[in-house]
Amino acid sequence: MVVGSAGIIPREYLRHAEAKRITFQYPHFGKNPNIYAIKYLTKKGIDVSSYRSRQLTKDLAVEADLILAIDRLIKKEVLDLYPETSGRVFTFKEFVFGPSSQDLDIGDPWKLPDIDDKTGTWVWPEGYPDTYIAEIEECLSHGINKFVQYIKQS
Repeated sequence: MVVGSAGIIPREYLRHAEAKRITFQYPHFGKNPNIYAIKYLTKKGIDVSSYRSRQLTKDLAVEADLILAIDRLIKKEVLDLYPETSGRVFTFKEFVFGPSSQDLDIGDPWKLPDIDDKTGTWVWPEGYPDTYIAEIEECLSHGINKFVQYIKQS
C-alpha cells in the first residue's frame, strides 16, 4: 500500500474567498506547508521543510483506495470531479468517528482569514490554527486503530 498526500481547492471556496477580496497564490500547489503546520510538526521533531504540496489529479484519485478530505466541501468537490471515487472518499472525521458524527468537518470550511489592509497578509483569529491542528491530532489519535485495520484489509 502506498500512502500519499494531495490536495484540492474547491471552486466554491475560491469564489467565496474572491468575494472577500482574498486571493491565493497561483499555482495553488508546489508550495511548502503552511507556517502553522511547520511549527507544530517541528515541535514534534518532524521536518517537513522539503515537502511540497501537490494537486489531486484524476490518476491519483482513481488509483487511491481511500481518500480522506478535511471537510465536506472538499469531499463534495472530489466526488464532483471524480465520481468514480464514490465509496472511497470520506471526511477525516467521518472515517474515524462514523458518518453519524455531529460535525464531519475539521475547522470551518468557510472560515477565511482577515486581510491586513497595510501589508496584505492573512490574519487568522487568535487560536484558530491551534484548534484546527488539535482536531487533526484528535482524529489521528482516535483513528490509528481504524487506519491499521483498513491497511490490513487492503
